[in-house]
Amino acid sequence: MKSMRKILENRAAVVCLVFLSAWIFLALAAPFLPLHPPDHIFTGQQLKPPAWNEGGSWQFPFGTDDLGRDLLSRLVYGSRISLGFGFLCVVVSVLVGGSLGLTAGFFGGWWDRSVLRAMDILMALPSLLLAIVVVAVLGPSLWNALWAVTLVALPGFVRITRASVLAEREKEYVQASRAFGAGRARQMLLTILPNCMAPMIVQASLGFSDGILNMAALGFLGLGAQPPTAEWGVMLADSKAFMESAGWLVTWPGLCILSVVLSFNLLGDGLRDAFDPKL
Repeated sequence: MKSMRKILENRAAVVCLVFLSAWIFLALAAPFLPLHPPDHIFTGQQLKPPAWNEGGSWQFPFGTDDLGRDLLSRLVYGSRISLGFGFLCVVVSVLVGGSLGLTAGFFGGWWDRSVLRAMDILMALPSLLLAIVVVAVLGPSLWNALWAVTLVALPGFVRITRASVLAEREKEYVQASRAFGAGRARQMLLTILPNCMAPMIVQASLGFSDGILNMAALGFLGLGAQPPTAEWGVMLADSKAFMESAGWLVTWPGLCILSVVLSFNLLGDGLRDAFDPKL
């Protein structure tokens, strides 16, 4: 309750939470909203400007692209991919990275050293470059991009979980559970893990922004989602040739990526302030 009160006192975190909730609602409700199909081509409506500009029409509030597709519907449907795959990336990273960090910190020894060396190798390479290499090996696709982004996100979750376990495993409540005969699995999952969730939640909120940004970057490079899929990175790539003649094609997906990533970062800062006992 105290942590929740601290979050609610952080105005930036609350605003970002409301903003992200609105995006999640749009993504989930997209099939039921009065929107044009995202891949439908309106003949003779190519490069229509936004409705408030000269030559625009409220039939296409945010304008159309070079093929005559409605930008508003493509942005909304694109949020389903960006937010959905960002969520999947975080879930897989939490499960795999949390498991590796939990066992490495609890058991120590050769397993701890092996996990740390593997994470050091991953962290020695630039995250986007490593993701590009993985997708180049597996082949360009949305799902391969997901595995690549998940791989580069693992070290952060592993290290944070391991550090939390090392701080908790020698405390008196853990020793008491060990003295009462609790097995290793019970100590890890029921005694130690619940007390390591706060830093993992903060890392997960920040991992959302990294996942969305990396997925958009791979889509922009042609290694993630493939045309004609409505995805923000793909939309940016398709609009490169029209940056000067039709600036709205670049502006809208760029603003979507910027606003969502910034909101997740500010929300992560608010969660960190709320869960950090030193503050």
